[in-house]
Amino acid sequence: MINIAFFEDHPIVKNSLTTLFTNQSDLNLIFFASTKNDLYRNIKKHATLNVIVIDLLASDVQGLEIYDFLNKNYPQVNIIAFTSLSSPILVENLISAGTKGYVNKNQDIEDLLEAIRKVSKGEIYLPDDYSFLSKKYTTSTSIALTEREIEIMQLIIMEFTTADIAQQLQISVNTIENHRKSIFQKFNVKNVAGMVREASKLGFIN
Repeated sequence: MINIAFFEDHPIVKNSLTTLFTNQSDLNLIFFASTKNDLYRNIKKHATLNVIVIDLLASDVQGLEIYDFLNKNYPQVNIIAFTSLSSPILVENLISAGTKGYVNKNQDIEDLLEAIRKVSKGEIYLPDDYSFLSKKYTTSTSIALTEREIEIMQLIIMEFTTADIAQQLQISVNTIENHRKSIFQKFNVKNVAGMVREASKLGFIN
């Protein structure tokens, strides 16, 4: 299950998205935030958030401050820019700063679903018109983590203990340890510091 949140202050868009995600069995819509403070307050409550979709334009936001804040304080959360703005320079700046995806509001809604599923795996999503940027910033896919491994890795990076993770995900401590060993083996590392280093190199975290 991919846990998602939205920063979006247009009621019509929010209602449409709520209806859309109700019908997606693998996507769990956790919350909508319509103000900056609302977003910051809610994100603290949800340690297992995988993807956050953010509108670029909001009345209480200056420039890219939300993107900067999330990249700095919640690097484990994959960000998708969702906007009607279409400047290639803007898109490149977003991706180079750590945003994992860009979806224009004029695209088909299926494109947004594809973007969410793709960035939840640590990959980058860009429309075909921006494929030149995709080639520049796409990270290695030779190491394929499962969705559960990515979820556990993110919690480890957030300094959750094995017991905390087991309780959060409602699975056994032994299962957590097996996933941890699998991640270490795939990254060819021996400890958490090595895992963080390799995960950052490969784009799983910013």
